[in-house]
Amino acid sequence: MIKSFFILLISSMTTVAFAQEIADLQINPLLIDRDFQEIKNVQFLDDFYKKVEELESGTREKLTVVQIGDSHVQGPYFPQYIRQGLQSKFGNAGRGFVFPYRVAKTNGAIDVKFKTNSEWKAVRNVKSDGSDDVGLSGINLETTDANFVLEMNLSDSLEPINEIRIISQHPERFVICTSDQNQLIEQITTTKIYKIKSGDYLGKIASKFNTTVTAIQRVNGMKNTRLNAGQSIKIPTGASESKKINDAAFTNLSTKDGTAYQIPAGTTKLYIKANEKASKYVLDGLLLSTGKKGIQFHAIGVNGTKFSDYNKFPRFFDQLASLNPDLIIISLGTNESFYDNYTEQQLKKDMDVFNREMIKRGMTGSVLLTSPPPSMKNGKNINSTATVYAYEMGVFANLNSWAFYDLHAVTKTSAAMPDWYAAKLTSKDKIHFLEKGYQLQAQLLVESLLNSYNDYKK
Repeated sequence: MIKSFFILLISSMTTVAFAQEIADLQINPLLIDRDFQEIKNVQFLDDFYKKVEELESGTREKLTVVQIGDSHVQGPYFPQYIRQGLQSKFGNAGRGFVFPYRVAKTNGAIDVKFKTNSEWKAVRNVKSDGSDDVGLSGINLETTDANFVLEMNLSDSLEPINEIRIISQHPERFVICTSDQNQLIEQITTTKIYKIKSGDYLGKIASKFNTTVTAIQRVNGMKNTRLNAGQSIKIPTGASESKKINDAAFTNLSTKDGTAYQIPAGTTKLYIKANEKASKYVLDGLLLSTGKKGIQFHAIGVNGTKFSDYNKFPRFFDQLASLNPDLIIISLGTNESFYDNYTEQQLKKDMDVFNREMIKRGMTGSVLLTSPPPSMKNGKNINSTATVYAYEMGVFANLNSWAFYDLHAVTKTSAAMPDWYAAKLTSKDKIHFLEKGYQLQAQLLVESLLNSYNDYKK
């Protein structure tokens, strides 16, 4: 029964053969412990489930779900499959939060892509001392170039969008446009040479130079991730030269209130440019809506980040509150477990600060905390610290009226990472996962949410 249920759920998003493969993995005892596959403290989701019932009965139009996390959430697959699982059941109200990660010289979504004609300064919350102007995205992205243009390309796989809202302290400084011209933005990739050292891998090099694995592979014509010590490769610097584009090339879209733009049917390419002269332009993201009933899902993640990094920035919590979330999923804890001088007490303190910042802004509704997935240190040592922290996160959730999903235990703890790697579900660093690994984890979480919702309705 369980297996057939999942083949049905997954096949709504992918091929039946691939769905069968994921369903088989879900009952692999080396990878999954179903004894832990449940939402704990589930009573704290009652308010959310009541709204889901209203959505199903037609007395509510939309629910907003926000997932906050680290690189597991900044990368596309984990949140993508959670979003698709929930929306396939309850309706698709929109792709939700998107951000020009590529312009910020980092990895991100593959269904919405950006490029620019200008240079932007980008600072991740984890790299900031708190003095940067970081908002909802967890990344300060700004330019002083009034001639900037951001090109936004929407994948055909997206549900048609009818509205996009600009997230910024000064949305009036931006305008969203269309154009009937092609190739408005020409990008010339500049590079520098790097000599591979022993122990290097593409993810490590990409992080060091604030670029992406895909970008390195692209400029080097690489078809795999294999590297040899002593080898020289090109590293894209991300430098670009501002080139003014004639305003006559653009048609400004209409807006309801200065921030929500109406998108013509069939649009797959949009442009964002300056609407007025300003000392700087800070973009925190965009919200994509379909105008249909269902769930709008926002995924906000930053590579390397921790609870404490989000805690530095009041504006992050201000903008989070402005989304009016009905459910907040918090998926952090991995990076905390890699700091030798970090302690369980510090983790509890950082979670408490995060919680208090939400409460201060009236976000007292449904929160679901998920423990980190399995990982290894230096690719060879079991990350037992993550196992300890997963337990402490469960205790904290229980004491602070949060629901808890022990992803760490469901995935057999860090001790199972060699098995996950052997199953070709993880990347070489044995911290991150390949698409199939993230899809497996997402489907397990979606199943747990749906099961607990069905129990709520009984």
